[in-house]
Amino acid sequence: MQIPPFGFGPTEAIKQVSQWLGNPALNHAIKEAALKLGIKEVPSAASVQEVLRQAGKWLERTAEPWMAPGDPSAPRSLEVGINATGEWFHPRWTAQPLSQNACRLAAHLHSGYSQDSGIAQDLQRLLISATGAADALVLRDIPTAVQLVVRAWVNDPSNRTEPHLAPHVLLPRIACLRIPVSGTDAGVQLRPLIDATGAHVTEIGSNSDCLHDDYAKATAMHPHSLIFQATPIAFQNDAYAMSDHARSTGSLVCTLALDASLVDLDWTDCKTPALTRRWDSGPDLIIAPTQYLLGGPDAVVILGKKNAIDRIRPWADQLGAQADRVTQALLHCALSESLQPEGWAKTPLGAMLSTPLANTENRAQRLAIQLQGLWPIQRTDVVTESPRIGNGIWQALRKPTAVLKIYPQSISAAKLNEALTLNHPAIWTQVYSDRIELVLRSVDPADDAQIVQAISKLQPVT
Repeated sequence: MQIPPFGFGPTEAIKQVSQWLGNPALNHAIKEAALKLGIKEVPSAASVQEVLRQAGKWLERTAEPWMAPGDPSAPRSLEVGINATGEWFHPRWTAQPLSQNACRLAAHLHSGYSQDSGIAQDLQRLLISATGAADALVLRDIPTAVQLVVRAWVNDPSNRTEPHLAPHVLLPRIACLRIPVSGTDAGVQLRPLIDATGAHVTEIGSNSDCLHDDYAKATAMHPHSLIFQATPIAFQNDAYAMSDHARSTGSLVCTLALDASLVDLDWTDCKTPALTRRWDSGPDLIIAPTQYLLGGPDAVVILGKKNAIDRIRPWADQLGAQADRVTQALLHCALSESLQPEGWAKTPLGAMLSTPLANTENRAQRLAIQLQGLWPIQRTDVVTESPRIGNGIWQALRKPTAVLKIYPQSISAAKLNEALTLNHPAIWTQVYSDRIELVLRSVDPADDAQIVQAISKLQPVT
């Protein structure tokens, strides 16, 4: 797919032109050109900049009714703000940041009629080359993907040991996790999703591990089964033993990789291998959400062997379960950027993950110095911690970062946090009984000045 060559959005373009007019050499050249053309009254650069500034404000006011209520002190339901919580994946977020190119592409595709019948094929080729899979299928969401995999396997006559007996689904108890789903804070449980298909589910192992003997007994008792595993979970799952027993009994292994990534990632206590290396443990299929560590829009891909994907595709076609074309175009854009040399580190997620710890520590120290003496700050502390990157399934994944602890006086920590959430843009922090905390790894360095400005604007309570 060819991405059209559009650049800045209207507001960014106005700001850029205004900056150009501030260049004395350009201003002089404009005046000379005007005199040669016989234009007697040349508007000053300052007057043109003022017109552009007013135009920019008009654009912001035009968009405001859809983004926020009229009362500036009222909480805003839709707002792009500064995430200083350190939690990248949390149901509180309406959306996660996409790259600027992907955002511009979304605006472009929604601005009028667009047509590109080849996007699905282009995305499929990109996924195959980027992940090492033999085939790929892009669907709307994780629950749909899970149920399609189950239905395709248990309804295949070749998998039945007896004509009247459908294959079992073997589910390690440590994989009975709650799947995050957009639109619900609670998410959905994996086990009820599978039960809803009518499949026979057998849980194996314990709540803390699933080892060689567990797989040996289960696959011997239920050959031609569908075996599910999930990541990230407790690291006591003998995935290699599972694959060995699956091959010997004609079973199929499907990994629900909620932590799927295009690159190897190092956490405080563990590592996440890139998708190209996930096949080493022997899964036949991988279900991977695209909006988390892949950094794309909200969708899901099923990757795997061609014969396994071919079983699923007719079911997806019957239910119309594929992701829409705009989502596929955005995913193609996001993945293409991540696969370019050094491109991943420039994406919003890649920048957060690849920023050196020393960088966050230096920024936290600078912020602490800039905030000294401001009301209502009593004192600040800078510490290095490894907070979780999200709630639920993400609690096991932690990344070292500097944390700025702000202890207020005259007002409570809760009131200080509330004042920051009412700022434009909103600033979200971690709140404790005696302090708020700014986790620097999840804050864009360009937003550090906004934090100082927001706190400096606070007025003492009278």
